[in-house]
Amino acid sequence: MSLSIWLPYLSIAVIICSFLALALTKKEPEIIFGSALMSMVVLGMLPISEALSGFASSGLITVTALFVVAAAIKEAGLIQPLLAALLKNVSKPIVGLLRVLLPVSALSAFLNNTPIVAALIPGIRDWCREHENPNQWNKKYFLLPLSYAAVLGGTCTLIGTSTNVLVYGFLINDGAADSVSFFSIGIVGIPLTLLGILFLLVFSRKILNVSDSYTDPVRDTRQYTVEMMLAMQSELIGKTVEDARLRHLKGVYLVEILRRNLIIPVVSSTTVLEPEDRLIFTGDVNAISDLMAVEGLIPAENKVFDLQAQSGNTNLVEAILGAHNDLIGRRIRNVGFRRKYNASVLAVVRDGNRVLGKVGDIRLKAGDTLLLLAKRSFVENYQYSKELILVSRGKTLSANNSKEMFKAGVITLLFVIAAVSGFVPIVTAAIIAALLMVVSGTISVEKARKSIDLQVIFVIGAAFGIGTGLKSSGGAELIANGILSFTGDNPFALLVATYLITMILTELVTNNAAAVIAYSLVSGVVSVLGYNIVPFAITIMIAASASFISPLGYQTNLMVYSAGRYRFSDYLKLGTPLSLLSAGLTLTIVPLAWRLS
Repeated sequence: MSLSIWLPYLSIAVIICSFLALALTKKEPEIIFGSALMSMVVLGMLPISEALSGFASSGLITVTALFVVAAAIKEAGLIQPLLAALLKNVSKPIVGLLRVLLPVSALSAFLNNTPIVAALIPGIRDWCREHENPNQWNKKYFLLPLSYAAVLGGTCTLIGTSTNVLVYGFLINDGAADSVSFFSIGIVGIPLTLLGILFLLVFSRKILNVSDSYTDPVRDTRQYTVEMMLAMQSELIGKTVEDARLRHLKGVYLVEILRRNLIIPVVSSTTVLEPEDRLIFTGDVNAISDLMAVEGLIPAENKVFDLQAQSGNTNLVEAILGAHNDLIGRRIRNVGFRRKYNASVLAVVRDGNRVLGKVGDIRLKAGDTLLLLAKRSFVENYQYSKELILVSRGKTLSANNSKEMFKAGVITLLFVIAAVSGFVPIVTAAIIAALLMVVSGTISVEKARKSIDLQVIFVIGAAFGIGTGLKSSGGAELIANGILSFTGDNPFALLVATYLITMILTELVTNNAAAVIAYSLVSGVVSVLGYNIVPFAITIMIAASASFISPLGYQTNLMVYSAGRYRFSDYLKLGTPLSLLSAGLTLTIVPLAWRLS
């Protein structure tokens, strides 16, 4: 029996295995998609030339250039002045929330939303802390809506997310891109964003139980537990806790002392400090940063000594463990963290609360916030990483340069005008903007190179080949017949199925992976029935981006997870109605704006 008879089934098996690997394993998406692509080549579903053609696609090149543009904007410091303007002279929390959500969603329509959210988290946290009424100015009220606004903004333009560009690339390959303009997705995305912001303004406080979540000013900050010890020949030895000025440190509290085999759980002001005492402090990141400067105290973790000895070359950094980091599930003492990242873990926060016990015994989970003592080079090396998402970067960032800000602003404005007007193709405008950022000195070649997310690039490149293999093998047609058995020849039923499939996949795997799988499934049906592919592609763009019900579904959701001390249930309670709003609005507007069949 010829192998060609089995190729449709084998191609479907490759897709199913890829999905299961994404959902059930910790393997990186690029490895899974690369393996799937090579499997199709080996099985004869498509030649190697077609398999690799996606890596030269305009969609992939556009995404690559946009990474550089977004990084240059961040390097120039355009976002920090925005924060100061947003939060100036705000008297009511709801006004402050509106001032945050509208500009963030507008910026996210044109820029990578990750650096936008990363820049605003520390400022909003400090801003809330400074107000007298913490029940009203709780950061929990602001941070999750901030992430949702950034996600919503990405649904407004063709370059709002890498997923939009990915699906647009599929349309180019299918010869259907001519009917899609820069703001085509905005027909759905703009009203969705406005209604989504209105929903967040009206219901965020009530749904998140902000007023009930607050207990006291110290616990409202992210609490870390850090173990310190007395340095050899420390001047603190022999002094009482009071005389050593360790009782009334601002924002940090001495909770217990470990003395040889003895635990002193209630430390009084008259307790005398002895050699080899280990002092357990709890407090927020800013206070612990000040604690590191106390003369005579050093971090108790042995691996930290080498770093701390390089005075002036280290700083405290907060980083969130990404969903696909290979350290997940392993104990800190067994992972070689310092060898891999040139940084040491001082403390861990999980679900908004500090993880107690020895740091080395903590088993890491996705979404954990790590307090790191790291060399200054750490920020440079990992500021664009997805395995460690930087939230607070110490005091190593350089001051904003007005000249660089001006250049970045002008180049970005020209890029947007060119892309919106259609004067040049989006890919051309993106390449020119990226080159101008580098040539003008707004970003260095080295930083531009580091800003490119190779995982996303490889997944997009492989996705085009996988889609081609699924169609050429006959798998797409087989899937089409299967879907048709449920939806019949009703195009609206297929549209509903498209949204639901994509939305579910997005919450289980990455949004780009969800778009790849959903488009591969649906395009076969559309091709068989002769439907218009554009409305289905727009639906996939919206559904793949509108990830609200899980902290792991979208990177910005993960970034605010620990920073706002949220629980998984908070995402379900606030995100589920927002997801239903997104689905209802999309499935109402798309059939009105585009011909389905």
